[in-house]
Amino acid sequence: MSGVIRGSCHCKAVAWQARLPPKIVINCHCSLCRQLSGADYSAWVVIPNEQFRINKGSDSVSHYSASEHFSKVFCKVCGSTVSCVNNAKFPDHTYVARGNILGDVALPVDLQVYTNDRAQGIHLDADIPVYNP
Repeated sequence: MSGVIRGSCHCKAVAWQARLPPKIVINCHCSLCRQLSGADYSAWVVIPNEQFRINKGSDSVSHYSASEHFSKVFCKVCGSTVSCVNNAKFPDHTYVARGNILGDVALPVDLQVYTNDRAQGIHLDADIPVYNP
């Protein structure tokens, strides 16, 4: 898989691009991701840092350190997640929120992680491998 994906926050104050291929595409069910996103799970495209850049609105982003290894970048204007970093799992990589990718891009999920933490009522896709550390 090659090419470039582009994304933005909801209000378009922040725009980014990432060169493919990704390291991995994951659905994370951990309680931290669920709480920070407000959703049943987070969908991430994990990109090496040198393949990711913010094209517009770097002055509109804010950073939140959720733990020693996990931080989130979000738009100060609309609150949308722009990216996150998890140095414990993938150092030197940026996680981009799959839902903020512009256009229709085929990026199949490679792995479902922390499924033991998943929200009640969430059914896992049996065709996608599971990893629970």
